[in-house]
Amino acid sequence: MRVLVTGARGFLGSHLMTALRAQGADARAFAGDITDAAAIREAVAAVRPSIVFHLAAYGTTPVQPDVPRMIDVNVGGTQKLWDALDALDDVECRLVQTGSCGEYGPANAPLREDHVCRPTTPYTRTLHEAVELSLDQARRYGRELIVLRPFGPYGPGDRPERIVPHVIDGLLSGGRVAVSSGDQRRDYSYVSDHMRAFLLAATAPVDALPAVFNIGTGRPLRVRALVETIAALVAPDAIARVDFGAVPKRRGEGDMMVADPDAARRALGYEPAVTLEDGLARTIAWHAAQLRVAR
Repeated sequence: MRVLVTGARGFLGSHLMTALRAQGADARAFAGDITDAAAIREAVAAVRPSIVFHLAAYGTTPVQPDVPRMIDVNVGGTQKLWDALDALDDVECRLVQTGSCGEYGPANAPLREDHVCRPTTPYTRTLHEAVELSLDQARRYGRELIVLRPFGPYGPGDRPERIVPHVIDGLLSGGRVAVSSGDQRRDYSYVSDHMRAFLLAATAPVDALPAVFNIGTGRPLRVRALVETIAALVAPDAIARVDFGAVPKRRGEGDMMVADPDAARRALGYEPAVTLEDGLARTIAWHAAQLRVAR
């Protein structure tokens, strides 16, 4: 496969590049700015990809708060990618694009793909707009498109402000860790499971395209239970250094964000394979190794 990946330097993108190369794909990372129309057009023309993974996004965490930049990257960048692909009308190419579980907005039950989306933050609103743009383009021009909505990916190399690395780094360093009350129910799965979903989305024969698939376990887990599991894996007494309730919930954060993964199971043959304990143990081992190097 000739593959082009946008957002290849991000958490999921970097793991995807590794997974693609392990499968023998000719995988190229788009190294430019997705808002630069000439740069993305040149990259698409040079690679002439059979698969494009579109992961480039801005605003994934609170340390990326610039709303105009979210619009430029998430919506404008997606349009520029489509323009570049449409310029190569002689190339058959499937586009695999990441949406977000946050597109759905508040919920009180596992989410199916036909759930009405009511995103509550600038990031999730702009990402949902990008998804809708791509679905419209795919229907209009007949290009194959699969949108994946990841639920709770975690693993080595994640951004340090996310809950899993935040707790692991704090506990490994011997300090106290401030978290929310942890009452929220979420859906967490290890990054290698998400990578398998991406590879299946690129290669599986899907009858009804374009399509949107949730990628998760379907098993609700309280954030408090996640933190307690991490602490137990770090050290027997580590939980005593966690301050639950010290951090307020984020504005607009719902109580439940859990996937109904049945559609991905049926259409892609996707099943998560790594248990929570195993995935967290692998992640803790990676962080511990990074800490030893830093010292």
